[in-house]
Amino acid sequence: MHILKKFLPLIILVIYFGLQLPFLKADPDTVVDINTRGAWTDEGLYASQVKNLVNHGTFDLKENSTFVRGPVFNIIQLPFFLIFGTSLLVARLITIMLTLFVLFLFLKEKKLWNFSVFLLLFVLLEFHIFQFTHYAMVEMMCVDFIMLGLLFFLKTENNFSLRTNLPKIFLASLFMFLCYGAKIQYLYVAAILPITSFFNALVLSVKERKIKWQHYSNFTWFFVFSVGFVLTYYFLWYIPNKEFYDFVMSNESGGRYGATFVSIRRDALFNWIHVFFVSEYKVFIVHFFVILALAIVLFIAKKKKTIHSQIALFSFIWIIIELHKVPMLYLPNRYIISLFFASGVFISSFYSALDIYFKKIKLLIFAIAIAFGIYNLSFYKDAMERKSYQLVAINEYLSNYDLKERPVIGAWASSFCWQNKAVTFPVWNNYFNWKDPVKSFKPSLVISETNEAESDNSYKSQNIDLNKLSDSIRTFDVWRYKINVFWIRN
Repeated sequence: MHILKKFLPLIILVIYFGLQLPFLKADPDTVVDINTRGAWTDEGLYASQVKNLVNHGTFDLKENSTFVRGPVFNIIQLPFFLIFGTSLLVARLITIMLTLFVLFLFLKEKKLWNFSVFLLLFVLLEFHIFQFTHYAMVEMMCVDFIMLGLLFFLKTENNFSLRTNLPKIFLASLFMFLCYGAKIQYLYVAAILPITSFFNALVLSVKERKIKWQHYSNFTWFFVFSVGFVLTYYFLWYIPNKEFYDFVMSNESGGRYGATFVSIRRDALFNWIHVFFVSEYKVFIVHFFVILALAIVLFIAKKKKTIHSQIALFSFIWIIIELHKVPMLYLPNRYIISLFFASGVFISSFYSALDIYFKKIKLLIFAIAIAFGIYNLSFYKDAMERKSYQLVAINEYLSNYDLKERPVIGAWASSFCWQNKAVTFPVWNNYFNWKDPVKSFKPSLVISETNEAESDNSYKSQNIDLNKLSDSIRTFDVWRYKINVFWIRN
């Protein structure tokens, strides 16, 4: 029994990885983010610049938008690509192994064992989160960094020894920095630690009816390090790249919200009906609101606080900050993965607290959690049946050709060229690499949807007839898109 308990964290990790294994070489799921190309193009796009660097020794910050707004993601990919090669499998393993590592760290903490199990059942098996965990995209990596921030935050609370706390406060703040360093749209997470720590200090002051510096020492240092890291990003990354950075962010983040309060409210209602409260999310959302109501009563009523009340507070503040996404005009599921993960952390903290406060119903608590885990796995069978290998087949087809001498261009290019080590550049009209790209880059291949929707008609708008410039054309069906591969004459 002792041996089983010792190796149980490893067994859990192996089982979860085993569930992920069938999807590691398959195409992205066709349901998980239905209103956008999502991972179909983005896995390649996120890795494009670092692939070009590893395979050809060339790097240009301005050839794509991904590195400038999230250098940490590509910097993490770089050593793995150098050692194991620039394959999609390697890129996906980086993401999933980080998630497994974070889960392992939580499982290793005795006080967080139950929380970790609940997190697995309620969150990591949830259909969307499960899928994004094996995508070579930045969203789950950002969530992992937030969770590492939470882990080190928990090591500082109820401990006012600056000597022991300072390294942990630094590390917690560092992981938040790595989160928005991987994708700047997560900059808001810099506020989570200071706000949570301040609230804790405020509660202590009210409880003792006295304001003590000791109560606010953790908050002060969380604030100092959080601001320090934001300023570090500002001066060492933003300022040196300001002109290009502003150009990218004005395109990436501009026009995200309606112009008036009425339109913002309308868009929030639309998203609630058509993005959030859809069949795959309904059970999760109803469950969350039930737990939210019960948790408020539980955590207020119980005078003796547990570590799980700290997790609940952290995740609740995280949820509140995430709510700015609700009225966005463009809201693919990848944008709200972190919101649902935060909600799942809150749910898991509640069940963990219940397990401590009401030991007599321990079996019932775990039975409910297991039931939700089984419900989450009900989506697994359908996902297995939907699996496709269209991108895999195209990559194998192009791997038969030597494309190292001349680049391959188009938004789909990097996703089509994992195996042939071609230099790839995206093309987006009036944004990236769009000015007469055939003449500028002299590509071997131009990859474009038949209606050029992915590039916003970049070629047609410049009267570039790809048919006339090609020796041959091959058309592929990829999910709901018809994509032409134009073999351009030398």
